[in-house]
Amino acid sequence: MPKRATIQDVAREAGVSVTTVSRYLNGRYESMSDRTREKIADVIARLGYRPNALAKGLKAQRTQTVGAIVVNMGYPFCVGFLRAFSRALGAEGYHLMVAESEGDARRERQLIESLVANRVEAIALQTSGANNDYLEDLAREMPVVLVDRAFSLPHAYAIGTNNRDASREMAWQLFDLGYERIVYLTEDERGIPTRTERLEGYLEACRVALREPEVMRVRRGDASSFADAIARVDAEIRRGRRTAVYSANGLILMECYRALRQLGHPVPSALGLATFDHPDWADLVDPPLTCVRQPVDEMGEEAARMVIARLRGEDVPEKTRVLASTLVMRESTGREQSARIGRDVSR
Repeated sequence: MPKRATIQDVAREAGVSVTTVSRYLNGRYESMSDRTREKIADVIARLGYRPNALAKGLKAQRTQTVGAIVVNMGYPFCVGFLRAFSRALGAEGYHLMVAESEGDARRERQLIESLVANRVEAIALQTSGANNDYLEDLAREMPVVLVDRAFSLPHAYAIGTNNRDASREMAWQLFDLGYERIVYLTEDERGIPTRTERLEGYLEACRVALREPEVMRVRRGDASSFADAIARVDAEIRRGRRTAVYSANGLILMECYRALRQLGHPVPSALGLATFDHPDWADLVDPPLTCVRQPVDEMGEEAARMVIARLRGEDVPEKTRVLASTLVMRESTGREQSARIGRDVSR
């Protein structure tokens, strides 16, 4: 028996989004060109597509379901955000459907289309940026909240943290503590706003402190890229330069933490260790780890507030929320203190 055509098949063949096909099927032709209507009609006829009668009958009903797509569900930031997001939605009677993109743009597009086909009423996601045109089209139809990674989409909402300011403050603190070199570990930052902003903050601190930047780009899962970075750190300390390793996220530092400690340099007198993010193990290692702690719970709660307000037809005047992170200095860099960096911003 031949496979029955789906709405995703129609969208793919017509070169449009699932949302556009859905609008066509429901007779909502506003902002749709005659050419697009004809193309969809031709594909429907050619594939023999027939909308599911039950699904169409349920269309007018609310699903009370919201979708969320994160890059990696093993990442502490993603876990914390999803937990807070789900808890806040649940308090208002909404359910959460979660998916993981693994940072792959094609998979992200498929997941978005799948969530739409399952009739979620809103979507929150960490996007790669490769599907922005589709997301902007979708944001005209339902609430879309960009989380952590903000792109300029006029109809979408966004919530993130002050990455540049917090990263700059971390580097300043490390220089102030007497570290002559700060080796900054990051993954390829191109196309990822959070990585770009954190790197820019570090570089700005180096310029102000009149220090030469030491940026090492690593690839998680590639031991050789980490070996080069660890060798650089070892060489700097052996030259008598007190050196700190500052990583752009906790997963990077976790991957090289053991190798750095095995160098045998005393922490924090010769080697300092710090990271953006607040990984679960930060308090478990000895000495405890210096971190930039993002307001993950607040981000989840704020994203839920945006979604629920829009679903209720209420206005959300602040399209973008930037929440302040907290610098948590611990013994891995030689100082214990905690300070919130900057203030929350809406725009």
